Amino acid sequence: MTVSIVLIGMSTMFFSATKGEAATVRDNKPVAAAVTSAGGTTSTVSSATVATATTSSAASTQTTANTKNGGIPQSVSSTCMACHGMTGISPQGAMFPDLAGQWAPYIVKQLDNFRSHTRADPMAKAIMWGMAASLTPAQVQHVADYYSRQAPAKGKVVNPKLAAAGKKIYEGGISTTHVPACMACHGPTGLGDPPLFPRLAGQRQAYVVLQLNYFKKGLRTNDPHAIMRYVASRLSEAQITGLAAYVRSLPGGADE
Repeated sequence: MTVSIVLIGMSTMFFSATKGEAATVRDNKPVAAAVTSAGGTTSTVSSATVATATTSSAASTQTTANTKNGGIPQSVSSTCMACHGMTGISPQGAMFPDLAGQWAPYIVKQLDNFRSHTRADPMAKAIMWGMAASLTPAQVQHVADYYSRQAPAKGKVVNPKLAAAGKKIYEGGISTTHVPACMACHGPTGLGDPPLFPRLAGQRQAYVVLQLNYFKKGLRTNDPHAIMRYVASRLSEAQITGLAAYVRSLPGGADE
């Protein structure tokens, strides 16, 4: 049996999530699945059924559960790639983060937080809670290890003026509002410090803006010691945009 995940109602969800509100999909569920049997019969099932089917399939053999297609984890080739890409460069636009080159311990932490509902921002609730629910600890580790080995995207200067303003905050903080320099935790080149502080270099600008706004509004609360909520709450929208533009410009190491 082949299980493929189909995301439904995404444009409605993104509109709500961008504003930092609870994502809502009307008339259908955020996640549905098309299940095709060996005989070619196709039917639609709920996300809970998908989780059961995926778990059962994963348990059949250790090899099938963990890797396929030359070392690519089955979870990546069947599910994760739809939003994050086979090599960790998202094909779906700015709302999904690039995972290529991200620290494996950080990816593990986020997936564990999705599974435990510790990370409960609107995008997490709408998508990642369901996606991560059926993963075993071994599968989580395989996904994290795989994406961490992929070549990260190169930096891209979207707006030089914004990036220059963001660089000042990233490297020096804002003394008047007691905002520490971002480089203190994420490093001078944005490479991060696992497992708590992710690699930021080359990350998509709109995704960084979205996450900073989640922290600012208290919608994302899985940051260590509430440090990101503290920082983001003291940033203006212009400062958030500038920081995201600078992060996007930091070199990552591979073409997009």
